[in-house]
Amino acid sequence: MTDGAPVVDPNELERLGLYDPGASDATDRLELIRYVMTRGATLQDVAAATNLGELALDLNLRPRGSLTLGQVVASTRLEWATAQRLMTAVGLSTDPDLLITDDEAATVRLLASVSTDLLGQEATMQLARVAGNTMARVAETLVGVFRLQVELPRRAAGTPYADVVKEYSSFTQTLLPAFVSTLDAVLRRQIVAVSERMWSTDIERSAVTLHRTVGFVDLVGYTSTTASLSVRELTDVLIEFDERTFEVVARGRGQIVKTIGDEAMFVTEHAADACRIALDLVDASGGQLPPVRVGLATGEMVSVFGDLYGPEVNLAARLVAVADPSTAVVSEQVRSGTTRFRFELLPALTLKGFPDQTTAYRLHR
Repeated sequence: MTDGAPVVDPNELERLGLYDPGASDATDRLELIRYVMTRGATLQDVAAATNLGELALDLNLRPRGSLTLGQVVASTRLEWATAQRLMTAVGLSTDPDLLITDDEAATVRLLASVSTDLLGQEATMQLARVAGNTMARVAETLVGVFRLQVELPRRAAGTPYADVVKEYSSFTQTLLPAFVSTLDAVLRRQIVAVSERMWSTDIERSAVTLHRTVGFVDLVGYTSTTASLSVRELTDVLIEFDERTFEVVARGRGQIVKTIGDEAMFVTEHAADACRIALDLVDASGGQLPPVRVGLATGEMVSVFGDLYGPEVNLAARLVAVADPSTAVVSEQVRSGTTRFRFELLPALTLKGFPDQTTAYRLHR
C-alpha cells in the first residue's frame, strides 16, 4: 500500500492473465484495475469480473458489510425458503454466502419483521414484488439515460473508458443520494394522496376495491405505422406518446396505472374527469404521433399489486379496440355518471368475453 492506495504490479497482473501490456486498451485496463482496487476489489474480484466498469459500480453502490445473507436471515424468524421468495420478489440476491451491505441487511430484517409481526407473509410478498418491479424500472431508466446522455457522447469524443467509469462513480456518490431523497419525498406525498381517495373491500375483506372510471388509450395503426421507422424515430414516438399521455392524465386529476408500448391505462375517481381526459387525449394527438382512440368504463374494481382488475377493466379494453381513430367510446355507466358531455348512442356491440350485447356511446364535448 502507498498513501492508502493498493500497489498494483503490472508484471504480476500479466502473470495472472489479468493484463496484457500489448493490448490496444492496456493503459485503460490498468487504470481501471487500479481504480477498482482502491474501491476494495481483490485480484480475485478482478479475475471474476466480466466488465470492470460494472465491478466499479457495484463496489461504489454496494459497499460490503461484514455479514452474509444467510447470517442475517438466521438472525430473524424467517425460514430460509420464505426469505428466498422475499429476496427474489424485492430484487436482492438469494446467495446465502454473499456478503451484503448494511442497508441490504436492514431491508432483510424489515421484511422479516413486517412479514411476521404486521402484514403477514403473502401481503409482504405483494409489497416486495411491487417495490422490486418499481425500482427495476427506475434503475433501467437511470442507467439508460446516463448511457445515452453521458457515456456514449464521452466515448465518442475519445474519453477513456476508465474516466467514464469514474464519472459513474461521481454520480453515484453525489447525485444518487439526492435522487433517492426525492423518491422518499414523492413516496410520502403519494401515500397521503392515495389515503385520501375513496375505497372499500370485497365481502370477505380479502382485497381493496375501488369504484373508479378506467380508461385505455392506444395509438391507432401502431404496428403498420412504426414498421418503417428507425430505432431513433420509434423511440421518439414512444417517448412523445408517454409524455403527452402523462401530462393530459395528470392535468385531468387522473392517474396512469401502467403503460404497455403503444397503450396506456389510466383511472379517475369521477367519470367527468375521465371523459375530459379522453377528449383531451384525442385532441392532443397529431404531429409525429398516429391518432389515438380511447375506451372508458365505470364500476367496482379490485386493486392488486398497484394494478386494477375486474369486468369493467376488461370492458374498457374492449371498447378502445372498437373505437374509431380520434374518438372515445364509453360504457353506459360512464354516460350515466356525468351530464357535462354529449353522448352519441352506437349500434349494440358484440364484444369478446361479454355474452350479452353491450350498449356504448361515442363521447363528444
